[in-house]
Amino acid sequence: MRVVVRSLQATAPIVARLRELVGENVVVANDDAELAASIGAAELLLISDNLFSAETARILRERATSLKWIQLLSAGYDAVGRHGIPPGVILTNAGAAFAPSVATQAIALLLGVERQIPAFLGSQKRHAWDRSPASRCAIPFDSAIAVIGFGHIGSEIGRILRSFGARIIAVTRRGLPHPDADESRPVAELEAVLPHADAVVIALAAGPESRHLFGATQFSLMKRSAFLVNIARGYIVDCIALADALKNGVIAGAGLDVTDPEPMPQHHPLWDAPNLIILPHMAGASGSVTARRVAKVAGDNVARWLKGEKLAHIVAL
Repeated sequence: MRVVVRSLQATAPIVARLRELVGENVVVANDDAELAASIGAAELLLISDNLFSAETARILRERATSLKWIQLLSAGYDAVGRHGIPPGVILTNAGAAFAPSVATQAIALLLGVERQIPAFLGSQKRHAWDRSPASRCAIPFDSAIAVIGFGHIGSEIGRILRSFGARIIAVTRRGLPHPDADESRPVAELEAVLPHADAVVIALAAGPESRHLFGATQFSLMKRSAFLVNIARGYIVDCIALADALKNGVIAGAGLDVTDPEPMPQHHPLWDAPNLIILPHMAGASGSVTARRVAKVAGDNVARWLKGEKLAHIVAL
């Protein structure tokens, strides 16, 4: 079995695990030129979604004559969905590998804005001992938190927040009950949920139907004391409307790991909004932890493939 790994970082544990399973017939491609040179006889390609470009898709269509399966080294698959894969090729993602890291980021962002950290950091920069933001501080305990999207990442967020004493409302496509949620509602009822939530955490899977799911109308339905966190996709939130909502006190604060567009232009109004934390789409960063988890997901799937078993984490584009 010939395997090509297209990745820019953290390949060592992945390659090591693959070589345990298939021997030395594993090639690392550092760019599209190396991918084009190595993909011809490959049965499997492992690649991160952020590296899957229009050029990658063209190379696969024209050169990947033996390709049967693409294993993503990411949870998301926006770029793959946008550019497409050859007919008949199976697509799988990294499943729950990123859930602890991304959930931790979501919790950090929520606690940061609930505890008014942006305001206190501003005071620190001015060398000012200013306790006035303390009157606006909140905590998850005894609050209702709506988690929008309750897959691997959303359910991990819910599990952790419940340990803080929060009541979790899972908002999903069908609103089915989940053991890590106190209540489940379908996304069609989102606007009925928002007025009752003390915080909203967006953990939706990618999809065109979710573009600007949160805009001026949704912010107006939220409590003025409520907080928003987005660790999913930037385009789910209308960032211009969010800037207005924060500046006008429509909601109390927001934490973003993702924005629309990315990177955020230097003069975008969101930069200057109050009680806002913006991070540069790095929720998956966790040292070697996530790399080991991705290696396990990929390795377990290769083991299934070699045994003729059904693959886990299949994605339907």
